Amino acid sequence: MLQPQALRYFAEVARTGSLRLASDAYFIAPSAISRQIANLEKDVGTALFERTSRGMVLTEAGQLLLDFVAHTNTSVERVRSAIEDLSQLKRGTVRLAVVEATTSAYLPGLIARFNQEHPGVQFRIRHRGTHEVAELVATDAADIGLAFNIPNREDLRLLGRIAQPMQVIGRPGHPLLTKGPVSMQDLDGAPIALPDHTFGIRHVVERAARTAGTTLNLVHESNSLQLLKALVSCTDLLTVMPRMTFEFEVSQGSLQHAPLNDTMAAQASIDIVAARGRQLPLAARTFLQLLQESCRS
Repeated sequence: MLQPQALRYFAEVARTGSLRLASDAYFIAPSAISRQIANLEKDVGTALFERTSRGMVLTEAGQLLLDFVAHTNTSVERVRSAIEDLSQLKRGTVRLAVVEATTSAYLPGLIARFNQEHPGVQFRIRHRGTHEVAELVATDAADIGLAFNIPNREDLRLLGRIAQPMQVIGRPGHPLLTKGPVSMQDLDGAPIALPDHTFGIRHVVERAARTAGTTLNLVHESNSLQLLKALVSCTDLLTVMPRMTFEFEVSQGSLQHAPLNDTMAAQASIDIVAARGRQLPLAARTFLQLLQESCRS
């Protein structure tokens, strides 16, 4: 096996052409340098130097080995530089698995803030339903997950909760949205469009309907919250979503909202999770701190 110390001695002899000068550089006896060179020649099975009156001259094999040492040293320096960049967050990757509700304004705003301070950090973001988010995090396909009311799992740890009470949304001036909070009884028979069953939102609404004895008049369902928002903005349909999903549309006047007056709906949250027992990379840990600050604020 090629020993790093022997390679350093070899490279110094090649540079100086002298065992004595190499030994002076490393403060060891010339005989020790000579033994290391002999061991290297034994390892590679051929002579690395010719002993001439001009000193130690590389053979063709010796030149190949010297090129290898130079390339290795360059690679090591690159790795050291890359590690230093990572340690100072000059570079890195954060892998997120998130529900669509977080992608309208909340997550883009946080990423923009983070990249102002750490512009070299990249994000890999996949948006899925709640159960798929949990699975991606548990199987190490994502570092951090943000999902709606994630069920308790032994392989996940809860790292934060962003309170997101359910809101009923529809076009501005919709009769049900002008009286304050909307009860499940108010929604009985009203035409409604909901996310499909890959969304935690759907399960919260259906549980609330069962508890209240409400019949949902489901007209449309979709795996796109953006489509549902567009539908209810131009029809008499209603839908139910967390506030972070539609804040922009409300600010632009294209949607109106009212709280869903239901205990379970009022306790809804976007949960922040990571895999239990797994150490997050520095970039992900740093972004997690920003997520947790957003929970407190």
